[in-house]
Amino acid sequence: MQKTGLFDEILLNQKNADILQILSDICACLEDKKPFAFNPVLINGKTESGKTHIMTVLKKYYPQKVQCVQCGDLLYQSREELKKTFTLKSGRKLLIADDIQRIKDDIPLQEQILYFAEKLMPDVVLLFLRNTDSEEPMPRNFESKINQGISFTLHEPDLDIKVRCTQKLAAEQEMKLSKEQCLFIARKSSGFRNIQTIINHILLYREHMGKMPAIQDIERIAAKKGQVFTLNPEIIIATVAQHYGFSVKDIKGSKRYPRIVEARHLSIYLCRSLLGETYVEIGKIFGGKDHSTIVHSIKKIEDLRVTNKVMNNLVTEVTIKCQKGLFSGK
Repeated sequence: MQKTGLFDEILLNQKNADILQILSDICACLEDKKPFAFNPVLINGKTESGKTHIMTVLKKYYPQKVQCVQCGDLLYQSREELKKTFTLKSGRKLLIADDIQRIKDDIPLQEQILYFAEKLMPDVVLLFLRNTDSEEPMPRNFESKINQGISFTLHEPDLDIKVRCTQKLAAEQEMKLSKEQCLFIARKSSGFRNIQTIINHILLYREHMGKMPAIQDIERIAAKKGQVFTLNPEIIIATVAQHYGFSVKDIKGSKRYPRIVEARHLSIYLCRSLLGETYVEIGKIFGGKDHSTIVHSIKKIEDLRVTNKVMNNLVTEVTIKCQKGLFSGK
């Protein structure tokens, strides 16, 4: 496996060369080719700079050796629950802790995380991901401990990287986009997540219109003008609510009955997979839920689709219902 190739579409420029090398070394460690020299690793970066993609790629290619933790979820865990979270399954060699900035105001939690982290080293590589949209620093004690390993800042993608990312995502979906179309999408996109959103919409267009969109249609998709899509979060939530026999208010609310929670997870998952909405946007739709809660809901459904045939069939069934009448007439 070409380890560096896993991350090329987000780390092509020389500004990220050091991060690419570290990720290559982590992959070599996961493949038992050589020990990893630096621990822990901290990668800083703004929204859409590629942090989530790094985590997704590592989990995808090494599912039995990587364990991911959303730090926002840790805010609500007891010490026993934290201990369970940091007790890794057999064979796990990499722990990724995403969004560590979420715990910046909880000193006791930081101390507990450092305690469990030290227990895991040197047998497990620790990779911390931090969103730096806010310039407010982490507490000095916590950050100094983390920086005892090695830290980097992930530079935002330039136009060339965004074009290559667009080409790669299109190729994965066997989608033929011209150089002009890829360049347009890259220029209109703020980052990787936005590119994925546009690609998802183009896929839906191709599925329902039976052809690829022209450049004018892609312009409308990217600008969200012209009512190309009639599907929206409210339609998705209403469709899920009808399927489960609940009200939209139930799904958007805070009730914790198991079937309501499942319906809420599914609604959040479909808003992401069908519309490509960002975690922040989805959180606002569902009453101000935070980033980590949205990620947890999406991952819950993703995991169930793999392990539970009934859930996988349910997702397909509700998706079809949501997509009926997806496009308005031209």
